[in-house]
Amino acid sequence: MKKHITDIRIQNEQPAHCSIFMDGVFFALVEIGLVTKFGLRIGLEIEEIVIQKLIVADEVMRARNHALNLLLRESYSNGQMMDALEKRGFGQAAINETLKNLEEQGHIRDQKYAERWVAGRRRTRPAGRKVLTHELIDKGIDKGTVDRVVGQIDDEDEKQTALHIAQRQARRYRSLPQHVAQRRLRGFLVRRGFDYGTIQRTIKQVLETW
Repeated sequence: MKKHITDIRIQNEQPAHCSIFMDGVFFALVEIGLVTKFGLRIGLEIEEIVIQKLIVADEVMRARNHALNLLLRESYSNGQMMDALEKRGFGQAAINETLKNLEEQGHIRDQKYAERWVAGRRRTRPAGRKVLTHELIDKGIDKGTVDRVVGQIDDEDEKQTALHIAQRQARRYRSLPQHVAQRRLRGFLVRRGFDYGTIQRTIKQVLETW
């Protein structure tokens, strides 16, 4: 169904946007750039489908601009950006198109994000592979990517990380009976995400120097 554009008004509060009126009724708030792109003008008669495309294009542009502004401040995973755009009120179609665009242009790369995050996490608050896996999945990284990134941590590195933080934690247990200190150290390493074998070897090494 065709409608006529009866007015186009620039917004004083948002000078980069203008209000479109169709058949005398307010229709939508769109960016001025889209008015030029679609050749919109007062008196123009357009199909309903074109109107819908206009709405989608406007929302995609706003979603993308918001996403790029967020990325200027920090890195986002695909899942985190989806959550941020949903909270902002964008529709799923606009979000999907925005994420696709950001991925194609290299603004969001989950594997690179995960690798940087793991490296930083292991520097500032070391943890085992299990914890890293759970935390990355919570950040919206897909399981396949998580497995690839966490799988890059070799067994020897995992053992050294466990030993380093266990030795530091064990200093707090010096005044405790050895069996109590051992139980608490085991619980600490479990919470930090190390597997059973690594925990057993680590506790044995720590207790040898007790």
